[in-house]
Amino acid sequence: MRITIVRDDNMVGVDGIFRRVDLSAMPAGVRAVQWNGLSGHIEYDDASNMPLQNISNFHGFIDRWEAAAPQPPAPVLPSESITAAAFNRINAAYQAAIAAMNEGYPKDEIESWPKQEAEARAWLSDPGIATPWMDGAAAGRGISKPQLAAKIMDSVNRFATEHGQLTGKRQKLRDEITALGEDYSQEQLDAIQW
Repeated sequence: MRITIVRDDNMVGVDGIFRRVDLSAMPAGVRAVQWNGLSGHIEYDDASNMPLQNISNFHGFIDRWEAAAPQPPAPVLPSESITAAAFNRINAAYQAAIAAMNEGYPKDEIESWPKQEAEARAWLSDPGIATPWMDGAAAGRGISKPQLAAKIMDSVNRFATEHGQLTGKRQKLRDEITALGEDYSQEQLDAIQW
């Protein structure tokens, strides 16, 4: 491996490939280093060249040369992967919006919502029907069954509207992504935001 280090140019060359690196840590007075793979010499500012039998003292500068290598371009993802990432981004935003709707409600209460709605709808259709969940909730809350049924249905309607709007927005954004077809840019996908 041929090495050339030139302090004043902040350049290190390895096998003819030169890169600009920080040479501020070069030993005082050393202007350049030449190495042919077996031997070399050190060039000084105010002294004669000195033979060099070992390059190990200068490996730190070779490491900097390696670190200064141009980075390979980011891999181009197949369009299916880019599209899938965009769909995942939209779905994640949708899930976060749904989670925000449910914020403040314990998991067990959320799990009871289908039961609450079913009993409220059944009772509103037939006040003689058994509604054990509503009976317990009305007693625990200290309100009448008609009041509880009204509260449940208000919540059902409010949540249905909000959930429908969020779901519709998600579907619209997915439709926009799909409408781009096969010929689109990353910027076009990134412009489709929640």
